[in-house]
Amino acid sequence: MNVSALRDGLTYPHGFLDFLTVAPRGGHRIGDYAMQEAGLGCFNRALGALSPESPAPTLDQMATAAQRALDRYPDGKQPAFVTSRLATLARLESLVADAGWNAEDNVRAQLQVLREYIADPKALIPSELPVVGRLDDAVLIDVVAQLLREDFAEYEDFCRFRQVAADFANMAIEDTGLTRAAWIEALTQSRGSRSTYGRKRVHYVPDPRSTLFHVT
Repeated sequence: MNVSALRDGLTYPHGFLDFLTVAPRGGHRIGDYAMQEAGLGCFNRALGALSPESPAPTLDQMATAAQRALDRYPDGKQPAFVTSRLATLARLESLVADAGWNAEDNVRAQLQVLREYIADPKALIPSELPVVGRLDDAVLIDVVAQLLREDFAEYEDFCRFRQVAADFANMAIEDTGLTRAAWIEALTQSRGSRSTYGRKRVHYVPDPRSTLFHVT
């Protein structure tokens, strides 16, 4: 796998590139569990559906990443990378479920790919494995978090806007009836022109990827 090509693959977790560019240790085992080609195929199909330009990892590379996570967390705790990305998944679920936001079809489609992979019994790494059981899920979630980082940022701004309005009116958020259209209108009015709305012009919250994948 070409290293420079990987470095240009913006949808991979930053630390995960470290695992793909080093020489794999050899073998497909994670502790006592042997990963299967069918599971890798399932993972890479999901990855391709989310981000077609992302290079597909091999079994050796995924096993190397997982084994390093096991080595770093001998106490059996869930890696911070995994915990963070599962929280991102929960936030994505909230975004899609929020009627006021009315998420675009492509966002809903990406969430559905994640749901189907996570529920698939043929997924690469069984969820019940200690430490690394959700590692494959977390990598795919990270890809989505990067692809949708602007959507996340806009949604966080919208949620703050709606919360301020609810607090001011002393009512529950769900009773405000505020929608994304109202948020956009407030943004454009504050800038004096509807043309000022756009993803490169809105003030965003910090990148939703709050931690990096470092398990070496």
